Amino acid sequence: MFRPVFADACSEPNVTMSVARTAKRLRLMVLIPTLILSAFGMLMIYSASSYSAELDYGDSLFYVKKQLLGFLPGLAAMYGIYKIKPEFLKKISPAALVISLALLAAVFIPGLGQTSYGATRWINLGFITFQPSEIAKFALMLFLARIYSTYPPVKLKYLLLPLSAVVAVLALIMLEPNMSITLSVAAAAFLLTFAAGLNKKYIFAVVALVAVLLPVLILSEPYRIRRMLAFLDPWANPRAEGYQLIQSYYALGSGGFFGVGLFNSRQKYLFLPFAESDFIFSVIGEELGVIGCIAVLAVYAVMIFAGIKIALANTDAFRRLAAFGITAVIAVQTLLNVAVVTGAVPPTGVPLPYVSAGGTSLIVFMCASAALMRLGKPD
Repeated sequence: MFRPVFADACSEPNVTMSVARTAKRLRLMVLIPTLILSAFGMLMIYSASSYSAELDYGDSLFYVKKQLLGFLPGLAAMYGIYKIKPEFLKKISPAALVISLALLAAVFIPGLGQTSYGATRWINLGFITFQPSEIAKFALMLFLARIYSTYPPVKLKYLLLPLSAVVAVLALIMLEPNMSITLSVAAAAFLLTFAAGLNKKYIFAVVALVAVLLPVLILSEPYRIRRMLAFLDPWANPRAEGYQLIQSYYALGSGGFFGVGLFNSRQKYLFLPFAESDFIFSVIGEELGVIGCIAVLAVYAVMIFAGIKIALANTDAFRRLAAFGITAVIAVQTLLNVAVVTGAVPPTGVPLPYVSAGGTSLIVFMCASAALMRLGKPD
């Protein structure tokens, strides 16, 4: 279980000022990377999508404009979230989870849910389309933080309610289907539960359960089996299941150490599918090389480090666990995206936080950053 680094407000002014300065620095270590990654994302979205957007929509800035429509409201939402007290987030977390579950179920309502590439993951309101799973993963983290702050998962009876919430969210996301987000949410939920003080004997039970269920999930859908085979040997079927991973390899390989130069990607000319979204890191590697990839990951590392420090610094159990849960979602999804495009795990569609095209995703992650900063602000 986490132990706070800083004590409650100290009577000595110099100690209090030192704590305040440290807290401010940590908040800036979340804010600055959020703005850098969001702005950098729009730049790379333009580079990755300008050609395809011109062909499909007659506007090379099509995807950039959509991302900008997420970024500007995201800034306003960040300001609003930052003004909300953590106690209010704790209070509304059950309602937020219930609403998230309702939205996840709503994607299956004919005329409301939108299907694309065989998956029904979006709600189309006419003027806006969004993925409820983007909201649900953070709502789940806040709910788990609320439960664990009162009842740490040291006994089986204390696991029943949070485990039911996790299963409900994962089941609805799997039905879409969305294997990548399911894995991301499951991993983040496990990390949060572990950080809350999960009894060691239950850790082995969870690992055993995953070891059994994961092969079952893969074997239950033919397309997942094909993706697994493509991961093991993409060149066995280079024009079908292995195509996307091979094109990602070409992009990363041609980038070398310093890259081919910004806007000079060759894979974006309709060779690499979803270059502006799930595989944008491949374009980053191609254009900016190993150096560029390391720089981008370093920015994420700063944010994740700050999130962990904010969690450790909090004396309040809810704030501590909520900060860790938010950080876990950001870290897991970032690592999973990079692992997919580099061929470290079987290919699955998962956006790179703050960078990949997707206005709703950008707004939600910017709100998560604001919540993380608010959790790191001493009262």
